[in-house]
Amino acid sequence: MNISSYSFYPIESRMYIVVENKKALVIDPCVSKEAGAFLQDRNINEVTILLTHEHYDHISGVNWLREMIENVHVFCSEACGQDIKKPEENLSAYYEILFLGKSEEIREYVKSLNVEPYSCFADETFCEEKNFEWEGHSLTLKETPGHSKGSICIVMDEKVLFSGDTLVTGHDTILRLPGGSRKDFYQITVPYLKGLNSDIVVYPGHGDTQLLCEFIRLLDD
Repeated sequence: MNISSYSFYPIESRMYIVVENKKALVIDPCVSKEAGAFLQDRNINEVTILLTHEHYDHISGVNWLREMIENVHVFCSEACGQDIKKPEENLSAYYEILFLGKSEEIREYVKSLNVEPYSCFADETFCEEKNFEWEGHSLTLKETPGHSKGSICIVMDEKVLFSGDTLVTGHDTILRLPGGSRKDFYQITVPYLKGLNSDIVVYPGHGDTQLLCEFIRLLDD
C-alpha cells in the first residue's frame, strides 16, 4: 500500500492519500497544490473522504476537493457531521486564536491567510463503528472520543491506523479543547487502542508514523 502524506502549514496537520484504480481515499483533506497535482496526474475521477474529526485543520480541503473532482463522498461520525457545519464547533471561527503562543512569524502568516468561518457537509455518517470495503481494502471506522466528540480512528487492512488527533507524535493527546473529554478518552478510547495489534503502523494527525506500541507505552507512563 502506497500512502502519500501532505501537511497543512503552519499547524502541520496531516492529509493522507491512497490511490487505487483511478480512485482516491483521502483522510483529513487540506488544500495543497502538490496533492492537487498528484490527483490530476493520476486521472483520479472518484474520491472517498474520511474525516477523523471535526476541527478545521482536518476538514479544510473538503470543499476544495468537491470543486476539483465531481465524484466526492464524505464519511465521518455523526457528531463530526454535525459540527463540520458550524464554524464555532469546527474552530475555524477562532483559527487565529489557536496560534497565540506561537512565534510572531507564524502568527503573521496565519493572519495573512484570512481564514473565513468555514463549513462543509458529510454525505454519510455513522455511530459507534462502520465497516466497509474500498478497492480491495478493508476499513473499520471506530468512534474514539476524547480529543473531540466526533473523533474516530480508521483501521485499514489490520495493518494501518489513521488516528487523527486521537494520537499525535511527540506529545500527549490534547483533551482540553471544546468537546474534549479526559473521561471518554481513558474509559472508551484507550481500551480500544490497547485491544488492537500493537505492531500496527499509526499515521497520526500530526507528526511522523510510529508503531502503536510506542504510543501505548506513553499512555501507560
